[in-house]
Amino acid sequence: MAPNFSKLPLGDFENWTTPHVARLHESRVPHKTFITELNGHTETYGEFIGKARSLASFLAKIGVRKGDHVAIFCKSTIAALHGWLAANLLGAVDASINSNLLGDPLKHVLSTARPRVILTEQECLRDLQNAYGGLDGLPVILVDGALPAPDPSIDFIFYSYKDALDEAPLDWDKVHVTPLDPCAVMFTSGTTGPSKAVLMPYGQVCMLAQQVILNTRLCAEDVFLCVHPLNHIAGKFMGVFASFVAGASIVLDKRFEAATWLETVREFDVTISIAHGPMIEMINQRPRTPFDDGHSLKRLMCCPIPKSLGSAFEERFGLKGIEMWGMTEITCPCWTSLDGTRETGSCGVAMTEWFDVEITDPDTGKFLPNGKVGELVVRPKHPGTMMLQYLNDAEATVKVWRDLWFHTGDAAWRDERGNFFIVDRLHDRIRRRSENISSFDIEQAALSHPGIREAAAVGVPSGMESDDDIKLCIVADAGETPENVLRYLADRLPHFMMPRYIEMRESLPRTSTNKVRKRELRESGISEETWDRQASGIRLKDLYRSAQPK
Repeated sequence: MAPNFSKLPLGDFENWTTPHVARLHESRVPHKTFITELNGHTETYGEFIGKARSLASFLAKIGVRKGDHVAIFCKSTIAALHGWLAANLLGAVDASINSNLLGDPLKHVLSTARPRVILTEQECLRDLQNAYGGLDGLPVILVDGALPAPDPSIDFIFYSYKDALDEAPLDWDKVHVTPLDPCAVMFTSGTTGPSKAVLMPYGQVCMLAQQVILNTRLCAEDVFLCVHPLNHIAGKFMGVFASFVAGASIVLDKRFEAATWLETVREFDVTISIAHGPMIEMINQRPRTPFDDGHSLKRLMCCPIPKSLGSAFEERFGLKGIEMWGMTEITCPCWTSLDGTRETGSCGVAMTEWFDVEITDPDTGKFLPNGKVGELVVRPKHPGTMMLQYLNDAEATVKVWRDLWFHTGDAAWRDERGNFFIVDRLHDRIRRRSENISSFDIEQAALSHPGIREAAAVGVPSGMESDDDIKLCIVADAGETPENVLRYLADRLPHFMMPRYIEMRESLPRTSTNKVRKRELRESGISEETWDRQASGIRLKDLYRSAQPK
């Protein structure tokens, strides 16, 4: 099936650029409210775009050119979004960086992005200086507070954001960009190693925005609540930019708070938002009230809705969950339908007009039939709708593009109706006595224990080639013991899924997007604090014998 551009909000592919959308809205809806900062101020489309055009002029004045990288090292603020749009209006690349980074991780992303200028704020300045000092004359635009006093030990050249906004707006015809030109660098969350820099073209970010519009029916009358960080595709492109393309209004919150989430929804008459699984669980854990469904929020994009909640969350809060699956590199090729019922546990069907999505054997690359678990692979049907490359990492780029397919590293299966079900990350599979074990199944069994709050299962070397022992890391209530947890699991897991090691922890290491850093748990190995079933003299045979009904 060939792509039909007439069905899309932006129409012909040549229109798929950020400057095109901005120019359109500045002329059509300049007085409509675009964005409101929680506990901050509000800007119309005209005000927002006008400030971005002035900032773009200032960037050009200090030497930023088409193709240069503009690092944005800020919290989720309107000023940070001025930086994003200003960079794109110049044809420069928006390199948004997690504002919580510091030390070596920050140094890594900055040295990878190689910015021509950095937009930052007072709160982030010390971390920036510590991680990226020694570069003579790098321009830094401070979005808040006074400029620092001259200091010979600091090599940055500081500029005032307020002064930058005094520049005359950039002429619309000064720079020409196409949908195939790079416009953004997004860093992966680094669950399997150092963050990779995904170089995205205008066409890809426009595809993300239009996927949201098509699958959620986002429109100009909507109010979108964005609590995701702006260095993530969910916040920047599925939240802010999708709303921008649709002509909708957006409420920007710097961080997610389960205790105030519903209050914010009511205060701003929010109609649509996006959340991930842990957010949904935290919201659902809030005390019930008679007014849980007394609001205007009717659509919630979810990635995913926890299986343990099913439709209960939707029924409690009176909304429709829309699940999707995707990655920074490839947009979101799979979605569930806003209409009808949603298959529990499924991330939806493929958008086959725009993408080929298949399940393959990870060892041979051969396609697998429905019902068989393999690796999800994807390829676009139109150029410019997936990433260009991993920036400065040709080896990693070639590794994921094999046999003319992008290899996602996600283990999944497909049913006879075309619904896809994510099982695990391939690298999270545990190989035990020739059995491929899903860490997800072990974790779900552990999380069903009322005294366990968090769980992550990883494989650690067993001493035999290509074979793992299972280490289960848990955050549990006071008084819980590894022995009791193991006995509980014996009622719920087959013997080959039973952990040998249990690690009681105060917390699990997580990325900025709340994914567990399983690589860190694997590499930490077995320590003196790790409980060992075999060393404790507990035999699985005895456990299962005692677990059998009398």
